[in-house]
Amino acid sequence: MFFKKQNKKNNFDNIDKAICMLLIHAARVDEIYEDQEKKLIKEYFLKIGKDKEYIIELVRYCEIKEKDSVEIINMTKEIKKLDYKNRLEIIEIMCKIIYSDRQLCNFEDRLIRKVSGLIYVENRDVGEIKLKVKNDIYS
Repeated sequence: MFFKKQNKKNNFDNIDKAICMLLIHAARVDEIYEDQEKKLIKEYFLKIGKDKEYIIELVRYCEIKEKDSVEIINMTKEIKKLDYKNRLEIIEIMCKIIYSDRQLCNFEDRLIRKVSGLIYVENRDVGEIKLKVKNDIYS
């Protein structure tokens, strides 16, 4: 008996897809998607307990899907359901990815502000996260 190969997109949690696509979008917003940014994305998922094979496949899948996606609202729908601490962590990793090239362009800054608003993170906390990330990178 033959079985159909299961579609890979069904193997990923919706929240993982949403976070990964958002982080890839943040990495690509300046039109430069570098290995360091991809490494930070993978490290985030390792930190939250995902295994390496899952992460590799998730990133591959989301790199393709993110190219077709133009609405960050769809990426943030699931994320805003997380508790506040987890949403702060997502803003922090997003900032790390954006600042990994030691520059912040207007598009990147606008993206941070837009996402933080969509996932209900206060401006004060975003400012603290950005300052912390910049200090970590430049020290």
